[in-house]
Amino acid sequence: MKIDALRFLAAFWVLIFHFHPPVYTDFLPTQLEFVGTALWKLSVAIFDGPAAVIVFFVISGYCIHGGYHREAVLKPINYYASRFARIGIPLVILFFLVQPLRTGTNYLNSVLWSLYCEMVYYALYPVLRARFRFLGELIVGSALLGGIMVAAVRLFSHPACDNCVYETYGVAGTALVYSAGWISGCLIAETQRNAHRFLVQGAFSRLTMLLKSGIDGFAGVFQTRLVLLRIVVVAAGAVIMTVSSTSTSKPAFIPYITSDITLPTFQFLAALWIAVETMTPPTTRIWTWLASLGAWSYSLYLCHKTTLSLLEAMHYDPSTRSAWFVQMALALALSYGFYRFVERPAHLLSQRLRKHTTDAPPATA
Repeated sequence: MKIDALRFLAAFWVLIFHFHPPVYTDFLPTQLEFVGTALWKLSVAIFDGPAAVIVFFVISGYCIHGGYHREAVLKPINYYASRFARIGIPLVILFFLVQPLRTGTNYLNSVLWSLYCEMVYYALYPVLRARFRFLGELIVGSALLGGIMVAAVRLFSHPACDNCVYETYGVAGTALVYSAGWISGCLIAETQRNAHRFLVQGAFSRLTMLLKSGIDGFAGVFQTRLVLLRIVVVAAGAVIMTVSSTSTSKPAFIPYITSDITLPTFQFLAALWIAVETMTPPTTRIWTWLASLGAWSYSLYLCHKTTLSLLEAMHYDPSTRSAWFVQMALALALSYGFYRFVERPAHLLSQRLRKHTTDAPPATA
């Protein structure tokens, strides 16, 4: 339940990042214009969309392995068919739906890079899963390889543009840069769902056991300080957003650090946060409400920018005071409708495909 809530929060973070916060000065008297400007700048920094996508990757690894952890043998045909039905069918249908819109494909392309990375991780999961005894080595190795690739590009080549990770490294390279976070999600799921295996001597490598001990120790400290940890995670995203900004209004003393350096570092903090969140039971009803919204977080992530294209086709004026609220309401409505009529049937088909696998647990959301 809680993981679905976290998934919705990550999707909402991306939504605000792309739509930008409302212009607060439009609703404040002239005397308080400086307050509205400060709030807007703070909001822009806080809602770091790329950092939220990194959280998505960690959650994805957690959910994929959490859904398949009990299967002794993974049947490739069932697995790949189920995964394609879950993520591919909604994507293909939306691609055709946006074709009549002049800017529909362009807006859709802006979120596709992360889905391409997800497809790479899904494709590699059966191969990696057979080597999960060395989860620690997989995490550290992928992080080192990604770091070496980034260093090589920075030293001997040129990025495609400022903060253009996907445009610079392509699908395979981008997936490598962020793979340590995804595999860390698998490790978190393994430590929680197959905890008994860690009691068997030799079941996992020493490095994997060391990482598990580190996660357990971190959780022991922050399970009772979860609010503080959430603040740290949001603040880290804000710092990443600030240092990667090329705005002329950024103070000169703040260094410029690109996202292919900051986000691969952030993924480890995100993994530790997800580990603590999933170890800690929800204490308020708001998590139940957020979890129900999390059921259609994929549709929200996939469809939200289509709203902008649709409003452009309708010649809607984005400069009006109510424009942000119209965009938000339409994005939520379109995303929920897409979930009901496209994503949910695709999810049900995915579940049916998984039923052909012996002793398969319920399909992941």
